[in-house]
Amino acid sequence: MRRSVRPVRSNIGTGLLAGVFLLLSWLPVSAQNMTVQGRVRDDEGVPVYRAAVALLRGGTPITVVDTDRLGLFRIPAVTPGPYTARIQALGYTEYFEDIVVGSTETVELDLRIERDAIELQGISVEAERSRARTRFEQVGGATVRELALVDVRAVPGVGEPDPIRALEVLPGVVSTSDFSAAFHVRGGSQDQNLILLDGMPIFSPFHLGGVFSVFNADMIDRVELHSGGFPAEHGGRVSSVLQIESNAGDGDFSIDGAVSLLASRATVGGQLGSSLANALGFANVRYRASGRRSYLDLLVGQFPYHLTDFQTIVEGWTTGGDRVTLTAYSGKDVFDLTSLDAEDFPLRMDWDWGNDAVGARWTHPRSGGGSLDVRANVSRFRTGLTFPDFADTRLSSRIQQGQIKADLDVRPWSRVSVQVGASAERQSFRNLFTTGGTEFGDGGGNGWLFGTYAQTRWTVPSKWLVELGLRADGFSPDPGGFLHEVAPRLAVKRFLGGGNIAAKAAIGRYTQFVHSLRDEELPLGIDFWVLAGERAPHTVSDQLQIGIEWYQGTDWFWSAETYIRSFDGVVTLNTADNPNDDLDDILSGEGLSYGVDFLVRKERGTVTGWLAASFLKADRTFPDPLSALPNPPDVSYSPIFDRRMDLDFVLRYPAPWGWEGGLRWNVGTGTPYTRALGSYRYYEPSYVENRELAWSGAEASLADDSDSFDGYGVVLEERNSSRYPTYHRLDASFRKTFDKSWGRLTPYVNLVNVYNQRNVLFYFFEYERDPATRSGFSMFPVLPTFGLEMRF
Repeated sequence: MRRSVRPVRSNIGTGLLAGVFLLLSWLPVSAQNMTVQGRVRDDEGVPVYRAAVALLRGGTPITVVDTDRLGLFRIPAVTPGPYTARIQALGYTEYFEDIVVGSTETVELDLRIERDAIELQGISVEAERSRARTRFEQVGGATVRELALVDVRAVPGVGEPDPIRALEVLPGVVSTSDFSAAFHVRGGSQDQNLILLDGMPIFSPFHLGGVFSVFNADMIDRVELHSGGFPAEHGGRVSSVLQIESNAGDGDFSIDGAVSLLASRATVGGQLGSSLANALGFANVRYRASGRRSYLDLLVGQFPYHLTDFQTIVEGWTTGGDRVTLTAYSGKDVFDLTSLDAEDFPLRMDWDWGNDAVGARWTHPRSGGGSLDVRANVSRFRTGLTFPDFADTRLSSRIQQGQIKADLDVRPWSRVSVQVGASAERQSFRNLFTTGGTEFGDGGGNGWLFGTYAQTRWTVPSKWLVELGLRADGFSPDPGGFLHEVAPRLAVKRFLGGGNIAAKAAIGRYTQFVHSLRDEELPLGIDFWVLAGERAPHTVSDQLQIGIEWYQGTDWFWSAETYIRSFDGVVTLNTADNPNDDLDDILSGEGLSYGVDFLVRKERGTVTGWLAASFLKADRTFPDPLSALPNPPDVSYSPIFDRRMDLDFVLRYPAPWGWEGGLRWNVGTGTPYTRALGSYRYYEPSYVENRELAWSGAEASLADDSDSFDGYGVVLEERNSSRYPTYHRLDASFRKTFDKSWGRLTPYVNLVNVYNQRNVLFYFFEYERDPATRSGFSMFPVLPTFGLEMRF
């Protein structure tokens, strides 16, 4: 189809911060370039996501961009003259429209394309490329890495594809062991990552004590990690922002199922009938819902563990193009050893944990570009550990958050965009320790967190991009006094080499008002969450990063960044707390990290992949908890996630006989630990009947060299001053899809630790032997897993 239109004048909004850049927009440039923007919708008025919009001149594409969730697109730096707009999307008829770009006006397009059962080849590859290129051209100083579903499935893993496990292959991301999917970004602890599922915060998103994440790959559309320099719209964490978007499907009825060694899962997708959707005020309503459960407890008698989770998304579109979504998640893990015989298993316990979250979101597109986004959600995490044979001893923790948030994005000028927003959050927590019916530890609290921000972006296409933001947060805890922080943020990107090379820098302050007291040196553990206030400080992090990134042709992308971060208000457990003092169980300290991240990625072709290399130096400083001085000295050490060098090589390639191959090789320097230097026998003093001081067991021990002493003392070196051996592991995966008359069948095989490297998890020492011996506990051995995916 083809028709001709004339450009229309864009609406000009007003805003205080936008006025700052008004004079900048008058700066002369080498040529007068204009903007082409608009929306792409289908014949029902529903926006088309990831449509490839190209401007053609003489049949040759000049530039290509893709549409966002609202069907919006924006093409800057267009030289005046006649063009043809071409729109391509999977499942739609190819569409053409002639346009004329003037010298003083922005071209606004409202495009409609028709559904078609014939899928155009190559569109998905071009869309992936255009999204990466769009981020390169339109994102300032932030470091953003995206993993599409095909990338997540290509990274070999344990049992089934895992979006969070796949993050380990990105530069600047550190995992401390095979048994933990928790990740650390550029020297931050795991609780300093803001993890969002469709905008809802998820506190501890892990199954099996942390071995893999709660996110079902069948429900994921994409995974996007902001590992540094993120703008003022994001608050609440200081290290990174992980955004996971659910896939609402295309509206066609489908059933996806899968069986792995870990669990079985099923996903159902479709759409409401048009009459029902219209009755609800929508032009179209799509949905997908997924359930997952482990099954070994059903097959093996008295198997103590099982997991369940449920996730759904409902997406509705109005005739005007508004988007309304409803997302929900609920998951639970149960590790129950109480049914075992106490004589056969002396440490019986019942450990359960899980997340629940539900949220709604309304997004309204604005004429001339931008949108209004309003969301409300509730999220909670709870865990409990019970030892029934020890006077019903129980540890429990709970944290809950309710949030209302609104963001307004406006485009008052072709080179300026302004975004403002505000949020209100109600948070509460409680940690409890009881035994024998008596409470020995009961900590809890609540608070209101209010945040507001304003940020603006000014750009001269292919030359400059400047982002300026200011965020203000206020936290009112109970117990505790009011806390507030102002966080300015600035990012600058300078394009060189015809727009294919960019030097960038970002500086900013970030704040956090919640902590997890989990012992990160343990492979498995419990998250005990606390809010800032009377018990714990809030965290403030000042960060600077400088980098360069460039495109070499259309296939290769390179990036190199260096950064430095300070952390004020990091916390750890006080191992020498006074049981009579309710407020000394947490120590407050400082942190510092700096490093360099490097990435080279091949984005197109039959063989794709990337190489990521990172250098990190991280420190934590706390008062010495074992010092008897009134003002204890500070102790500095390297935290468990201080992996100095980390190298990841990921490859996706065509394997023989039609299989798809994936390869990952990871090598990194060892993580720090505290080495035992030696041991000594010790004796306890006591008073005999004549009130003389004696040492129990001393005389017998000296007389007959017996073992009549009270135990061994251990002499330790400075904390975390030694390192485990170098870690390295090779993983491989293979997948093949068989098309059937009823759908698709995809078997897959993962092989973890191909050459069976014995990577050390921790050491333990036996001092009863002479001489004392050291033994080690290894991480995953060679571990083959397999599974089967089905689509009907």
